[in-house]
Amino acid sequence: MAVAQVPRNFKLLAELEKGEKGMGAGACSYGLEDPEDIFMTHWRGTIWGPPHGNHENRIYELKMECGPNYPREPPAIHFVSQINLPGVSNNDGKLDNNAVAVLRDWTRIATELAKNPRPKEDPLSLETALIAVRKYMEEHKKLPQPPEGSKYAMYR
Repeated sequence: MAVAQVPRNFKLLAELEKGEKGMGAGACSYGLEDPEDIFMTHWRGTIWGPPHGNHENRIYELKMECGPNYPREPPAIHFVSQINLPGVSNNDGKLDNNAVAVLRDWTRIATELAKNPRPKEDPLSLETALIAVRKYMEEHKKLPQPPEGSKYAMYR
């Protein structure tokens, strides 16, 4: 028996509300890049650098794009703040989805969720993606980083 899926815009509205009210994880925040974006495609996020490494006391800015197939497909994530991290393009800050497990497995998880009832906590959301990216940063916390405040050329 197939389970009804929540339409894209309803899901994104719920995520927007959670992000704007600060109901999510304290180390990450997110919201629409443009409040007039009726398709809720372009988002901004911030990640507070994990402690005890070269990311500590830094705030990283990211752009996220939820395409027309979101949440069946993961958001595209770009770092605006320059970062030295495997899987992040040195040219434009694009994060390779294969570098972060939840992004790599997103489509498979979405397919499984479509067949089975949703768990209490949604495993596929912008917040989940940001938390997973932060955890990935923590795994590479000893890598030297560009000067604080540096941005990729396309975002200057």
